[in-house]
Amino acid sequence: MRLIFVRHPETIANQERLIYGRSESEYSEKGRRSIEWVVDRLRSRPVDGIYASPLQRTAVLADVIGSEFGLPVNYRDELIEMDFGMFENLTPEEAAIRHEAQYREFMENYTEYMIPEGESFREVFNRVSAFLEEVLGENGTCVIVTHGMVIKAAIAYLLDIGLEDVWHFSTQPAAVMEIEYRDRYGVLHALTGPDLG
Repeated sequence: MRLIFVRHPETIANQERLIYGRSESEYSEKGRRSIEWVVDRLRSRPVDGIYASPLQRTAVLADVIGSEFGLPVNYRDELIEMDFGMFENLTPEEAAIRHEAQYREFMENYTEYMIPEGESFREVFNRVSAFLEEVLGENGTCVIVTHGMVIKAAIAYLLDIGLEDVWHFSTQPAAVMEIEYRDRYGVLHALTGPDLG
């Protein structure tokens, strides 16, 4: 089976370097321009199914992809971005000042630390893994439109990478990642993103 992960386009919150997971943010101008790049990137591939986070920044792109391929979008809560709780809508610098102890603990143990009013990365990994176990029973190629931390969790699961090592790769907005998964073994075939200046 081939899984194509697509991160949502750049948003205003991304431009402002905000920590945000469940909050909504509109696309930036660059983000709007990247939609066509993503569709062009996918156009030559056979797509059998589309899954997406129901948040607006993923749903807009997923609907465009669904229209291109004439397929319905299956929205799944398991694909929603990590809940950053008390850090939501703060820059890293602001979070470190306003919630010094909690932010320090998160940075020292981000895989297991449950952010107050939010969740831990381990919880994200567990729900994403459960979703993938379901999807991996299908055949063909599916596109999954989602978020940065969800993609990191998915790659960790599919490529058998430790959660503490997911910072060794970057997933820029509108990035497209293709993973072939057979016999419980994943291979990363492509990791690309738009160069929009």
